[in-house]
Amino acid sequence: MQNDAYFERLEVQLEQLADKKSLHHEEGLKLIEMYRTALIEMLFEVNDRPVDPARVGELEYKPLNMVERYDFISANSFHFMRFEQMKTLRDEIKKVAAVKRIRDKRNK
Repeated sequence: MQNDAYFERLEVQLEQLADKKSLHHEEGLKLIEMYRTALIEMLFEVNDRPVDPARVGELEYKPLNMVERYDFISANSFHFMRFEQMKTLRDEIKKVAAVKRIRDKRNK
């Protein structure tokens, strides 16, 4: 799983592109895809499952409306809103991971 520093570096680069209204250019699309890929890997790692985006809906630990939100961030439009949604999802996945850790400790 990528660490917070990885996501933060991508966010800085993406925010700079957003300020220039350049998220739809090649560099912006590449960075958005890198962020999305790392986000999905993070979600599957929280669930101790191999990455298979087709199975997002089957995960036990995931943010609300994850399937719909995954479809949205996977679409190739509304690049700024996709980026904003991914930042929100990252925060929510971190919270879901914390809940899982607490439950795992209780069940030991």
